[in-house]
Amino acid sequence: MSHPIKFLFETLVLPPGGPLLLLVSALLVQHKPKLHTALLLLGTLLLYVSSIPATTALLRAQLERVSPIDLRRLNAQAIVVLGADRYREAPEYGQDTVTRFGLERIRYAAWLQKRTGLPILVSGGGEDEKIPEAHFMRDALIGEFGATVQWIEDASRSTRENAAYANAILKQQGIQRIVLVTHAWHMPRAREAFQNSGLTVIPAPTQFYRPGRYEKGVYAWFPGANALLWNQLALHEIVGYWWYRIRYY
Repeated sequence: MSHPIKFLFETLVLPPGGPLLLLVSALLVQHKPKLHTALLLLGTLLLYVSSIPATTALLRAQLERVSPIDLRRLNAQAIVVLGADRYREAPEYGQDTVTRFGLERIRYAAWLQKRTGLPILVSGGGEDEKIPEAHFMRDALIGEFGATVQWIEDASRSTRENAAYANAILKQQGIQRIVLVTHAWHMPRAREAFQNSGLTVIPAPTQFYRPGRYEKGVYAWFPGANALLWNQLALHEIVGYWWYRIRYY
């Protein structure tokens, strides 16, 4: 899927865009009372459902199916950590750097390296960027976490390309079994992509969903911006997972 089409799909179909589009459509068909009422109710219901923590818990449970890694039974040759976009023109750093999600991933990769001694490959490119994301990942791993980075894959623009290009690098080194580091919600799509590239994958998911104090019980049914963000992200991953299966596998 090209990036402009992907952007339009996510904007117009996934929340909040999809529900809002239904509500706008309801305003345009007020001369048709039944259709107007149906669109109004459907748009309102979808906007509510996509904004509550109860939906977040349900969607994340569908994605976070892999348990944390068991280091006692680890048999791998390298750690591969995936990028998660960039924090552009960060004023406090004076340049682009890793995002919150990218930072969470590289922190866990560094933690794993200190306990296993395995070499790290960082994977992340970008759309027409002068400095690929993987270089910021490497700099943060070395400068902020005291880790070492053995290889850089800096051409990929998607999870599928992460897998293909990382495999090409590792294959030259005779590496077949990897520890794959990414978020728990991203792991199903990432693991399948790397397995289909020919690598043996040991998943090392990080940042599992743990509802906060005001996201449990009766509070799970109260809408909020945080739940809306996580639900949009979870739906993006679910759609992406099935798109990969249909399009590539």
